[in-house]
Formats: sequence, C-alpha cells, structure tokens
Amino acid sequence: MSDYCESSKIGLSRGGKDTCSKAMSVLWAPIDYRSLEEELHAALAADELYKLQNDAKLRAVEQGVPTYEHFRQMVNAAHLKPLDRNDMKPKIGVQWNPVTDSIGYPIVSATSKKSQRVREDERNIKAKPLEACEDFLRCWKTTEDYSERFTYVWYLRHVLQTRIFRVEIPTFFLGDFMNTCLHYVSKVDDVTQIAELLSILSTCGRFDLAVCFMTKNEQATCKQLFQQLRLKGKSQDKSLGDAVASLAVKYRIELD
Repeated sequence: MSDYCESSKIGLSRGGKDTCSKAMSVLWAPIDYRSLEEELHAALAADELYKLQNDAKLRAVEQGVPTYEHFRQMVNAAHLKPLDRNDMKPKIGVQWNPVTDSIGYPIVSATSKKSQRVREDERNIKAKPLEACEDFLRCWKTTEDYSERFTYVWYLRHVLQTRIFRVEIPTFFLGDFMNTCLHYVSKVDDVTQIAELLSILSTCGRFDLAVCFMTKNEQATCKQLFQQLRLKGKSQDKSLGDAVASLAVKYRIELD
C-alpha cells in the first residue's frame, strides 16, 4: 500500500512538472506579431462596420423607408462608399476598352442651332451603344451641354436597364440626371421623353438604394423637376400628369 502511495506521489509530481514545463515553454515562446496585428485589424474593422450599420439604421428610420427590404439594403450597403466623380475619370494613356475605342464613341454636334440641336444630335450618334457602365459614364462626363446629355441618354434608353445599369445605378449619376432634366424641361413643351427616361431608370438595379443615398440638394432638385413635369404634363395630357405623379412616389417625392 505504501509502495502504491509513493508511486502515485511520484506520478503526480512528474505530471505537475510536465504541466509547469509546458506553461513555461508557452511563456518563453516568441510572440507572433503578425497574427496579433491581423486580429487587431479584424477587430477594428468589425467595430467600424458596426458603427456604419448602426448609422445606416438610424438614417433609414429618419427617412422612413417604406419596406423592410429597403431597410435591409441600406444596412447591408452601409460600408459601401459612393463613387467619386474623379474615380470615373480615365487615366491618361490607358485604354478603357480597346474594342469600343476602335469603334469610337458617339459624338454629339456642338455647333448645331438650338432649334435643331436634338435632331442633329440624334443623327450624329451612330456608333454602337456603349454597354458598359464605365464607358457610359465616361462619355456622360465628357458631355457638358444639358441638351446633349439628355439626347445621349435618350438614344441609349433601350439598354439602360438591361445592360448599362443592370447591376446598379450610381447615386451621383442619378443626381446629375435630375439636374440635367431640370434644365432640359425648361426648353421643351412635351415632357413625355423625360417621363419615359425617369420610368426606365426606376427599373434599374438598386434604384431604391440610389434614391436613399441622394443628398438633400439632389432631392431638392428632384422635387423641382417633378413639379415642373406635373405642371407641363397636366396641360399636355391628364394621363401624363397621372403618370408623373406615380413616378414621384417611386422617387420618394411628395408633390404639394
């Protein structure tokens, strides 16, 4: 019995020494600073994402998004940043798309008279429609005249939803287009084309999300546009006025 007790003590003593030696080896092991740095960055990123999503939730509540799907999209896209206008500028000496560059971009005449501008522009746009969103935005930014911009979008209206903005419509473009239409509507009496383009854009990818992220100035411009459209639409055709009112709801504009 005494031999058994002695052997047990020896075993426990050896086990304790083994445990102690293992603990000491861990303490004296070199520190993996790369792993610690990665863990720190991951923790900071998770904390930043939490803050962004929390701000998005508050913004969604303040804006009164109509459905949970809109709320979810705003929260999930909280970490995304809208493209800056400079991000879409082409780099000097770099071809965006050699194929389309060899074909050429639609060129809009800048010397035609105002009374013939729209017809001349449409005749001059004979190149293959630009299918890529980046190419479209590149050409959009190089066109400064509001009438020419509107004509360019009108010419490509059949591929806006299926090709150019199939994935998403950039918020900055939506704001730019509202401003373009606001200037263009003052030059025309028939607002049918404007209403048709606004309707097409409302079917493009992530349209609701783009509307949610419009700035206050862009929202104000959008409201002015719809007020002008309703005024001219009613005088032109009652059904057109009703269509404009329905579009205003999609763009989250409350008409007085």
